Amino acid sequence: MNSISAIINEMSIKNRSDGRFEGRITVHGRRKSFYGATKVELKQKVKEYLQKVEHGYKEPEKIRLNDYIEYWLKAYKWNKIEPSSYTRLYKVYEYQIKDTIGKQMIGSIETSDIQRLIDDYANPYNKNVKPLALSGPKKIVHLLRPCLNRAVADGIIQKNPCEDVVLPVESCIQTHTKLQVALSDAEIEEFKVVALERYKTTNEYKSRDAFVLLLMLNRGLRVGEAVALKWSDFDIGDRIVRINKTLQRNIQDFSNARDGARRKTYSRVKNSAKTHSGVRILKLNDSAIYYISELKAYDARNGIKSPYLCSTHNGTMTTPRNLQRSLDRIVKRTSIAEKVSLHTLRHTFGSVLVRRGVGIEIVSELMGHANITITYQKYIHVVKEQKIKAMDMINVC
Repeated sequence: MNSISAIINEMSIKNRSDGRFEGRITVHGRRKSFYGATKVELKQKVKEYLQKVEHGYKEPEKIRLNDYIEYWLKAYKWNKIEPSSYTRLYKVYEYQIKDTIGKQMIGSIETSDIQRLIDDYANPYNKNVKPLALSGPKKIVHLLRPCLNRAVADGIIQKNPCEDVVLPVESCIQTHTKLQVALSDAEIEEFKVVALERYKTTNEYKSRDAFVLLLMLNRGLRVGEAVALKWSDFDIGDRIVRINKTLQRNIQDFSNARDGARRKTYSRVKNSAKTHSGVRILKLNDSAIYYISELKAYDARNGIKSPYLCSTHNGTMTTPRNLQRSLDRIVKRTSIAEKVSLHTLRHTFGSVLVRRGVGIEIVSELMGHANITITYQKYIHVVKEQKIKAMDMINVC
């Protein structure tokens, strides 16, 4: 297609008997007319239309939902949200919509079609369909609702069929959301002892990563925050650490990928935290100072020079996968039966704060949650446990 300015300049314009101006252009072999009270208004309408066509727009009667979603993603999401967020959004389209409801014409889709899609993923009839936890259907709705709202605004459909879709409650879904476990006080102490074990022959610590893991547990760091930390983020004199970066992983590169080709994945350090509230300054207690000083001494003894807290022996930034492997090796030497993930360490930190009576609003700030509701939802089970214990202590008569 010729450039937008070239098409507008070559457009034939005539003054109609009703006083309006009419312009006709050919796009992809199809003639289309536009009208305006003035030539300026007419040309602006043509320009806006051609810009949409450049982003993949097609005429309503020829639009499949897949075509419109891809247009919407490119025009309204690409380079407007975080690359990691765009990747997650595109995966919802690719895995849950593209080969199902996405094949339908956008104008034929009804609320019942979308409801059926949600219900099929919540409680699949087909054994080949993997059931999703509640977050799965939510993500489908969070993609379709704003996308179809845009289609309404574009005049492609009259009403958004996603507006009246009902998400099933947790108890009506086949796959329940996995509850995050937290270590008990006894397990925390055992983990600490095992993590700080040394080799008998050299008296050297068995794991450099152990100090990072203990610091994550001690300060409730996200794994992305810990991996992105540099030594320059620490102020040992003032006993603080600045959390202002995070590692984003498994981002798909859409910029150079051709249709049907496998997209490359990459990681990047984002120069801000996961959320606005995630940017925070944490006070370092005596244990944190000890882990940091021992880690620096370990690096000095082993000739490790790196700007990163989470470093390989070559000085490069380590990966979350390597940290998880180190965590697995430590847990294997303990009596802890539950599967422990890197997020378990962060969740344990929050749970300990709640168990010790720290107000939920303070916990929310220390964890860097976007709002207090998120904190309450994540730790409601701990709050309930504490209420039960409180009732056990009450003896009125």
